[in-house]
Amino acid sequence: MNKLTSLMAVAAFAAAPALAQDAEWETQGLTDDAITIGVMGPFSGNASSYSKALIGMMAYYDKVNEEGGVHGRKLVAVQEDTACDSAKGLAAAKKLISQDEVFMLQGNSCSGVALALRPTIEEAGLPWIVAHAVSDSISDPLAGNIFHGVPTGSANGRAMAAFVLSKPGTENVAIIEHSNDWAHSYSNPARDYLKEQGVEPTAELTMERGQTDATAQVLKLRQNKPDFIIAALYEAETAIFLRDLKKYGMGDIPVMGTAGTDLENTLKRTGDFDTVKNYHVIHSYVDNLDGEKMKPWGEMIHKYYPDEELSTFSFVSIGSAEALVSALEAVGPDLTRSKLIAALEEVRDFDTGILSDPITWTPEDHQGVKGSAVAGFVDGEPTVLKAWGQPY
Repeated sequence: MNKLTSLMAVAAFAAAPALAQDAEWETQGLTDDAITIGVMGPFSGNASSYSKALIGMMAYYDKVNEEGGVHGRKLVAVQEDTACDSAKGLAAAKKLISQDEVFMLQGNSCSGVALALRPTIEEAGLPWIVAHAVSDSISDPLAGNIFHGVPTGSANGRAMAAFVLSKPGTENVAIIEHSNDWAHSYSNPARDYLKEQGVEPTAELTMERGQTDATAQVLKLRQNKPDFIIAALYEAETAIFLRDLKKYGMGDIPVMGTAGTDLENTLKRTGDFDTVKNYHVIHSYVDNLDGEKMKPWGEMIHKYYPDEELSTFSFVSIGSAEALVSALEAVGPDLTRSKLIAALEEVRDFDTGILSDPITWTPEDHQGVKGSAVAGFVDGEPTVLKAWGQPY
């Protein structure tokens, strides 16, 4: 795909700003040579691996800055640690908005934190591009200043179910999930898609976070004999579930996982290829992490963060940063918050060259990415797939 952005003329933005406020507010966080961007993420704590997403995004800022910035302005990231904790996240957001007075916000891993921030940021009105967290409720119902730059749980859940049904002969589908909102953000859209295709899950099981044994769930599945299992589980519990599937002789049943896991980390956790050989995960990219199409992005990250260890999370936020820069370029040097919001709403079919699906934002829909590829092992090698047996 070619990059396609249809961004309206600057004069049109000025005519009807979506969230017009006073002139001082419109340019808060801007100088002649800088655009300050609040970047919140879990830079500490047990979810700090997610902060790799924000490292990748800030590496893209560095690349843009090295090339001269946007209309002469550098993208200046102001980092705040949320530790994947809602209270800390709220304090971080208030600091960035009221004390640091950043122009806009971009980033945010951890859906629970982002959901807790939404009322405060929506009221503040500054542009916020959610670049990692997936919960649909962050950007739906529509808020004028909040944009989702990655596939939401709904998009991912439907993509998961579509992939499951793309395997010929799949009729008996089981679901195992955590009982939290994060898991439901994947499993409920997957259920909806299955229902639309005339398929009802024949087993629906719960595995809570922190469980270290999945024997009970696996034994129920053994009675059910599913053709495919949808697993909305975090990485640690996914590894335990796959381990126990193999232990009870069910390792040949394919399992479809969420974007909260990846093949490489799951393989590391289990330490056994046979355990993960039939595991598939949502993979939002155009290629394998070590593929030719991803190689330039990895090199970019290492140019600015030489010691960064790359993972699936490292690349996920870069696409929305590209879309942001495209919108900033379209607005021109006379930048305001309202003009940026209007420009973001005109982004159409934006091919990032990294995400498997393009970004489109409209005034009616700020959830920009509507689908995702899937990754799985084919002949022992990680492979990006459009559907069962179909390479991307």
